[in-house]
Amino acid sequence: MKRYFILLLVIASCNLSNKKEDVAKDDKKVEKKVLSASDSIRVRGYVEKSFQNPMHSLEYQQYLDSALTIVPESAWLWQLKAMGLYKSRKYQLGEPFLEKAVEYAPEKYLDYSGFMRCIFSKDYIGSISEFMRAKKEFGDGYVMDHTYNFYIGLDYLQLNEFSKAKEFLLLSKEQQFKDFSDDPPQEACHYLDWYYLGIADFELGNYQEAITSFDMSLKVYENFAEALYFKGKGMTKLGNEEGAEWEKKAFENAENTINEDNVIYEIYPYQVFHKLNESARPK
Repeated sequence: MKRYFILLLVIASCNLSNKKEDVAKDDKKVEKKVLSASDSIRVRGYVEKSFQNPMHSLEYQQYLDSALTIVPESAWLWQLKAMGLYKSRKYQLGEPFLEKAVEYAPEKYLDYSGFMRCIFSKDYIGSISEFMRAKKEFGDGYVMDHTYNFYIGLDYLQLNEFSKAKEFLLLSKEQQFKDFSDDPPQEACHYLDWYYLGIADFELGNYQEAITSFDMSLKVYENFAEALYFKGKGMTKLGNEEGAEWEKKAFENAENTINEDNVIYEIYPYQVFHKLNESARPK
């Protein structure tokens, strides 16, 4: 973590010391403020002090506020303010700060904002809008280890628009097949893509197709509890009595749940085995 903060400070220092940079805003060109050496030192000091406090604390926010009085156009500082609030589940407070980050640097933070709306604040319509804008302006890309199409697929799953979810999850799969063409299919496409593609088919009643996708996910993440669980459910739907055994195996492997970095803050879509599910907790 310490190395991460040092790296961020180096990046910030480089960004803040740029001589001049034109930014498009309201159809006009506005010039960013040129920092003096003393102002750069002050900003770095405020950021260092913010990192010395817990991200959820008022002190963390106040030091960043002090830095922003010197460089109010710093998208990175606005993003840091937002992140602290989102990870404290204060989404409405954090949203305006993330919007500021997008305003000053959409090429860096538009897709990140779409991710935060999908996984954190559960604003699925807003997430779709931002990812579609990102695709239009910057092309298909990746954020937080997944494609834009992946998150749009999750958004549609959470809106119960399962055909649209499958459409975008298939786009995500094909994108990864193209980008990682030398890898076998189960590795070229992320295990969570396979899992959520299976979920889309499960919700559409395509149980055999769903089981095929769950099996692909399980080739990479063995004993992945959610994939085991929904595979069992799908087998039961098809009249296979062995489905109950797969569901039982899922509960026996409840600790092998979705392992994304941000799962410590949020429950992911269709995450069965999480801390709020009493029946899934170890006995």
